[in-house]
Amino acid sequence: MFKHILAIAITCCLSFQVYGQTNFYEQVENAYNNEDFEKIISLANQVIANAESTKDTTSANLLYYLSDSYLAMDRLEEAMPVMEKEAEIWESLEGANSQTASEVYFSIAYNYSDLNQIEKAIQYFDKSLNGFSQQSAYYFEANIELARLYQKQNSYGKALQSLEKLAKVDSPENQSYYYLAIHKEIGNLYLISGRYSKALEVFNRNLAYTEENFGQQSLQYIDALVFLADTKMLIADYGNAEKLYLRALAINELLNNSSEINEIINNNLGLLYSAIGQYERANDCFAKSYGNDQTISTAISIANQAKVQSKLGEASSAKASYHKSLAIIDSILGQKDKLYFTILKENALHTDLVSGEIDRAIKDLEKSKSLAKESIYKNKPEYSKYEFQLGRAYYRKNAIKAAEKHITTAHKLRNKHLNQTHPLVAETSKELAEINWYKGNIDKSEQLFKEAFNNYFEQIDAYFPALSEQEKANFYTNTLKASFEEFNTFGVLHHQAKPHLLGDMYDYQLATKGLIMYATAKARQKILNSEDTALIQSYNDWIGTKELIARLYSMTPDEIEEQNYSLDSLTQKSNTLEKALSAASEEFLEAYSQKRIRWKEVQKTLKENEAAVEIIRFRQFKPDSSGFFTDEVNYAALVIDQSSIQPELVLFENGQALENKYIKNYKNAIRYKVKDRYSYNFFWKPIAQKLKKYNTIFLSPDGIYNQISINSLVNPETNKYVLEEQNIQLVTNTKDLVAYRNSEDNEPVQNNTASLFGFPNYNKGLENEEEDLATMASQVADNVSLDRGLRGSLQRYIRGNSLVVMLPGTKKEVEKIEELYQRHQGQKPAIHTTDQADENAIKTVQNPQTLHIATHGFFLEDSEPDAETGEDKYAENPLLKSGLILAGANSFITQGFEGSGGQDGILTAYEAMNLDLSGTELVVLSACETGLGDIKNGEGVYGLRRAFQVAGADAIIMSLWSVDDQATQELMTTFYENWLSANSKQEAFRKAQLKIKEQYKDPFYWGAFVMVGE
Repeated sequence: MFKHILAIAITCCLSFQVYGQTNFYEQVENAYNNEDFEKIISLANQVIANAESTKDTTSANLLYYLSDSYLAMDRLEEAMPVMEKEAEIWESLEGANSQTASEVYFSIAYNYSDLNQIEKAIQYFDKSLNGFSQQSAYYFEANIELARLYQKQNSYGKALQSLEKLAKVDSPENQSYYYLAIHKEIGNLYLISGRYSKALEVFNRNLAYTEENFGQQSLQYIDALVFLADTKMLIADYGNAEKLYLRALAINELLNNSSEINEIINNNLGLLYSAIGQYERANDCFAKSYGNDQTISTAISIANQAKVQSKLGEASSAKASYHKSLAIIDSILGQKDKLYFTILKENALHTDLVSGEIDRAIKDLEKSKSLAKESIYKNKPEYSKYEFQLGRAYYRKNAIKAAEKHITTAHKLRNKHLNQTHPLVAETSKELAEINWYKGNIDKSEQLFKEAFNNYFEQIDAYFPALSEQEKANFYTNTLKASFEEFNTFGVLHHQAKPHLLGDMYDYQLATKGLIMYATAKARQKILNSEDTALIQSYNDWIGTKELIARLYSMTPDEIEEQNYSLDSLTQKSNTLEKALSAASEEFLEAYSQKRIRWKEVQKTLKENEAAVEIIRFRQFKPDSSGFFTDEVNYAALVIDQSSIQPELVLFENGQALENKYIKNYKNAIRYKVKDRYSYNFFWKPIAQKLKKYNTIFLSPDGIYNQISINSLVNPETNKYVLEEQNIQLVTNTKDLVAYRNSEDNEPVQNNTASLFGFPNYNKGLENEEEDLATMASQVADNVSLDRGLRGSLQRYIRGNSLVVMLPGTKKEVEKIEELYQRHQGQKPAIHTTDQADENAIKTVQNPQTLHIATHGFFLEDSEPDAETGEDKYAENPLLKSGLILAGANSFITQGFEGSGGQDGILTAYEAMNLDLSGTELVVLSACETGLGDIKNGEGVYGLRRAFQVAGADAIIMSLWSVDDQATQELMTTFYENWLSANSKQEAFRKAQLKIKEQYKDPFYWGAFVMVGE
């Protein structure tokens, strides 16, 4: 904006004393006006000689004409000393605070910035500030540019300090422009330094400011939308980021449809769709993100497209795109530029290796490493990435010696220059663990696995609780899951020589299973709604500190030092804030203060004749060829009791059969009420044989075991069901026993109220309730342009010729339970039926002893890409795919109608997670398939079960298949009769199932419901 400001600013009236000097000046001025820059440059020696002999306005202006001629001919480096001489003359004429000299210094700084000479640019921007008024545009522009240069130096603290100081200065006439410019830079600094909550705060404020001052149909508003979208994408809030990008595109289309803006947004949308595995859409966006211009941004977009083309299996297209990108970069920056050898490395990884051309990959990686060695100091951690990837390529070739050499070099570099908790250190530790395993160095392999895992847990302790729910899910899926699956294969193979490996497997399962199930969203909302300003400020400070620590964990010690931050002092600050928050907020304590529990601690809680069983599902791993998972799945049941020295292993090596053939047999037997004499042997007998001597078994299922009602399995030898032979209590994680048992002696007084929901009016809100619902449903099912959100998913879910139908049996159910409460406890529960059985009523319940919901449940299965392959980095939040259907649901499904407060009649698991159930002893989900959800191996079932546990419920009763209305009524009322008569809820539930079994012999009627929790 200010590069050529002097062309306008210099309007001095000149007075010449010497005819020859005047003639020379006119000669230069005429050449300048005629844009004959080469002629002026040919007179350079005379111009400079004149300036050295005569320091007046004439010589200063002659120097300006010469410097600007150099700039016009793209000879920036020759222009700089000329401009410096000009500035010196203006200082000598006007004094040390000369505004004209400052303007020249500003131009010098701008050009040094273009030359990427950062230190000189900073020096001259600093000098330029001497002659500018604080209210001038120059003053603001210079400070903003200085902040950008500090940012390039990774001096984020200095940049932020400069901008925050500038924000307090009264701005010039164009107040709105500079307000946005300053705060956009502040938000961007928060963004790149990983302080996402601060960035969101700034960009949300900027969006509101832009709307007020420029209106929604403005380029400024588009800009604000894109920055907010970028932030949301970085915190994995992909749904809202997508909406913001699409909104920005729509506004741009209404305006001048700027191709530059379209390209930027489409590139970012492409990155978003790529992150969530929607590669076709990503490919389409990247295709729109560049034109025919041969620019660096074009090259980057083409490289982005190449990566998704590889994901789509379009190897030849991907290779062509990478080569096109590299050719553009080579022509502009040359091969020694970092961007060139970075994309060359990506090409090797995403085309050569993917297509099995390992030798070609090695050749490209060797070249990229060689170029990196010239441009990056070889002792820098950045260089280690090239050593690491080259080592992995050799590993793929089973050239173990070469692989170990390169990966060890990378490991040593990282250990020398990085914090031991840096993610890159764990990456090389794990890879070397695989190599040593393959070589038969089992002790060394175990040591390296533990190094990697200790690093993971350090990362978790440092900042994991401050991540969003989706960021946690991504971290678990992308980093933890596969690593612990590898170790489980390792542990099973070598546990006979090293029995303690089974204990390690158990400990890691305790530490990682349910890791994402922190009630952080709920706790955050409670704190922010508390109206306790001190608490809110402390919480925001803690989040900001955690985000900063997370960013520093990915930096080198040198980079951390450049930020003027101390990781130790930040950690100490975080711990201090955490202690204060834990003391001030019970919600914070419960959600964030998580302690790692080992199997020995679980063992101490077990009483005589009790056992705990952790089931672990994992893929078989082979450590050769850079490590790969086979198609086979294993299930390991680890059993402990009071006297265990190490957990005892029961291994199922036929996991694929369990998850396909045998589970289908089990479900068909249940559905068609066929005597099932096989499932017990497949799923339970090997475990049952280890458990014969125990009265109570605490079982934590994983994988396919979440889809089986163990009590419904019949022992073909005794012809008895497990329900009759063993007392099994389901828990999400056996570490929960520590919390349960520790609280038994100090049990708080429970709220003895109950809230009962049943018989919702699903047609509430329909414009014409007499309308033919079958016709309406048929139209919904035939709709070919369905919404991609929840409404569209439910429209697909219905499919048939009826919408959600009323359930008269649920009305009788809640009425009978109400009678039992009145008879046994002398109280009248809160009952919600028909129009009152809606979302709002459920969301306003507070800590009832019992929450009973009798209605339809749903679980939306889809064709989401299989995350087990390791190819996808994100899966749509599964808590949005299961839920309960309440009053008004048909209105929402058919018409998109939402009731007051935006209620749509659908309580998703995601919404249920935020209910206030911290004092609730039991939630009963008396509906079909409420126990189903996405099974995240190692993490449990993501669905209503997970949600109500996060909301605070001690125990949950739920169903695994469609249930019979009459049998369900009888089971539920029998359960309440037993429970309210002073039985424990677990014993009451078991007795109810046994009684119903006497009337309904087949497990279809009594076995669908399971109780999880204490």
